[in-house]
This record gives sequence, C-alpha cells and structure tokens, in this order.
Amino acid sequence: MRTFHGRAFLRQLIESRVILFVRHEIAAFFAILAAHPAMKRAFWLGVAGLCLLGCILASELLLLPFWLEPAGRLIYRAAFLTILPFRGIVALLIPVENHHWPISHFVLACLGTPWAYWIAWRLAIRFTGRMRFVTWVRKHHHDYACPRMSRRAFLARSTAGVVGVATGGLGSYASTVAPDRLKVRRYEVAIRDLPSGLDGLRIVHVSDTHYGPFISRGFLKEMVDRANRLDGDLVALTGDYVHFTQASVETGIDVLAGLRARFGTVAVLGNHDHWEGAAACRAAFTRARVPLLDNRRMFLTPQGLTSRADGEHAMCIAGVGDLWEDDVRFGEVLGGLERTMPRLVLSHNPAAIETFNGPHRLDLMLSGHTHGGQVKLPLLGAPVTTGPHEQKYLGGLCYSDRCTVIVSRGVGLAGIPVRHRVPPEIGLVVLTQA
Repeated sequence: MRTFHGRAFLRQLIESRVILFVRHEIAAFFAILAAHPAMKRAFWLGVAGLCLLGCILASELLLLPFWLEPAGRLIYRAAFLTILPFRGIVALLIPVENHHWPISHFVLACLGTPWAYWIAWRLAIRFTGRMRFVTWVRKHHHDYACPRMSRRAFLARSTAGVVGVATGGLGSYASTVAPDRLKVRRYEVAIRDLPSGLDGLRIVHVSDTHYGPFISRGFLKEMVDRANRLDGDLVALTGDYVHFTQASVETGIDVLAGLRARFGTVAVLGNHDHWEGAAACRAAFTRARVPLLDNRRMFLTPQGLTSRADGEHAMCIAGVGDLWEDDVRFGEVLGGLERTMPRLVLSHNPAAIETFNGPHRLDLMLSGHTHGGQVKLPLLGAPVTTGPHEQKYLGGLCYSDRCTVIVSRGVGLAGIPVRHRVPPEIGLVVLTQA
C-alpha cells in the first residue's frame, strides 16, 4: 500500500502548475508573434544576433572547455566572418582601444549583423524589381506558369550561381581547412667561421602561434609533437604566442614548454605579447624555463647554451626587442665580440633589420610577424601587410643589405581567421660551414 506524502504531492502539484503556466505563456507569446509579422521578424533577428554574440564571446574570452575547443574554433571562425562586413560600420562608432576591440563593439556588431543582412536583402529585392514579381506570383499562384528565360539571362544567372558557390566553397576552405594544414619548411644556410662542433646545427623555428580565439590548444599540441619529431638541436621562438585576451597568456606559453631540443629553447617577445602583458609573458617563460633574449645574448657551444663566450668554439645567439613595442638594440647584443664569432639574432619583426646600421657582424636573423600575409591572391600577391618593408620580408628566405633573414609564415592566425595559399609552417634551419 502506497504511503501518502503531503510535501511530495504539494511539490509535484506546484511543479506541474508552473510547467503548465510556462507552456501557456510561451504559446501565447508565439501566438502574438504569429499575429504580428514585424514582431516575429524582430524576434528571430534578435535570436540570430544573440547566437552570434554567444559564439563570438565564448571564443574571444576563452570560455570554452578543452574538449569543445576544436569545434568551437570552427564555429567561431564562421561567426567572425559573418559579422565582418558589418564590423566596418561598427568600427566607426566603437574603435579599437589600446589594440583591443571592446566588448561593446562585438555586442553591437553581433546584434546588428542580422538586421544589416535583412535590410540589404530587402533593398536588393526592391532595386531588382523582384518584389513585384513575388507579389504577382502569390496572387496568381494557381494559374502561374514558369516564364521563358532568354539564353543570355540563363547564362548570366548560371555564371552568378557558379561564382557564388565557388566563392563560398573557397571561403569555407580558407577558414576551416587551410589554417590547420601545417607544413615544415627546410632551409640550409652556410655560416662563415661556424665552429666544426656546430656544423649541421638544426634549429627548429616556431613563430606566431597566437593561442586565443582562432587557435586551439589541441592544434598547438599537434604542432609541438611535430616539431619534436624534427630532432632539432635548438628551438627558436620568435614572438606572438598569444592573441586578444590576457587569459591566453598562461596556456599559450605553457603549451610551448613541451618543445624539446638537444640544447633547449630560446625566445623573444612579439607585439601581441606586449599588448596582452609583457610581464605576464615573461613570468610564464620563467616557469617554462625558457630564456628570453629581448636585447640579451647567450652563446652556443657543442656542450650547450652558456652565458659566457668560449672563443672560437662558440656562436652568439642574441635577441632584440620588438620593433613596435620595445627597444631594438643591435649594437648592445652584437658588440664586444671577436670578429670571427658567428652571430644569430632573433627578432619578431623582420623590418627591424632596416634599423641596423652599426659596424658589427651579423650572419643570420630569424623572424616572424608577417604571417606571409595569410592570403596570397593571383597576380596581386599578398595584399595584407602592415608596414613599408613587409613585402620585402613577407616570408621564407629573404635578404637584406646586412644579412640573410628567414621569416616564418607563422603557425597561428591574427586579424582574420583565413589562410589562402599561405599554409602555417614550422621552420627547420640547418647551419653549415661556409
């Protein structure tokens, strides 16, 4: 025989009444929307804007759990490109503050984008005369027969359709597939006076990992595993390990602590690292036991890295500060050495070499920053550059008046989540005796 429990019965009664009330109110709300097309339209456009805002902020602020990051990054890239056209207007109202887009910028862009697309669609219908055609079809839909289409109109519409499908497919590939197709690029550089014990030195060059909204931890861990399989003697990191938010600093740098090489890892900071907090980045590298060489130098011998020069058996490994956000002191890190000592410099921005006019010897510089432009178009090349020298040092093996410069096209993404004909890369630089 079942026992009667008054409290349980009362709770179930209340819950059932609450559920009935909620269901009734929801049904009434949608009935009102159905009776008022303008309200219905505003509601669904608002829902679309909130969905965009959720996708954007969850990734921008790194709120996604680890297991959701891969899918979340793809959804974020699609949402980012969706709001990108309207963001040009929003940027006039809410511009960048201290190298960051404010949250209010994303709120306005996400909530306004569905309305912007709807207005554009209505204007397109009005100016092409399609509105009158649709109204006529609705009025005479019972006896409507498909009108004959001229050959010219058929070809024009077919071409437009093919171009639209091709553009959409190319955009999807450039945003979701191409940024993850990591390549290894190999370079061999002959160095004068290179010690025989360092002949064949293998330097794994990694730059612009940009952990943040565009790049997941999983992708960076795959990059680390692949870099470790190159069996390098030294890992050189040339800046921009984080992107957009200070929350990316700890994870973005800690994941690089997994890089392994016979002589260890050295690094310099980039402009994004300064924007998200140079002090926090330096503390993260200290925890990872990776020496930062911003306007500092060390020496590499067949026995390993050291802070003291070892005559003819050593090579100077130096770094300079970021060109945009720090001091660039070539003379300080290259001066006071024997003329026969070879010298390698790490600099995040390759254009820093244009500021070097001292008498000191410099054999090779490793850099990043440019991402190769991220997009390379037929005939036009890479249109996305941010400085007067970036076409000269766009990527790969470059030459200045002072030394050879190897510019990494980067691992991650910045600006827009797109790569086209510029795959992400890890560099393997082999030094040989000249």
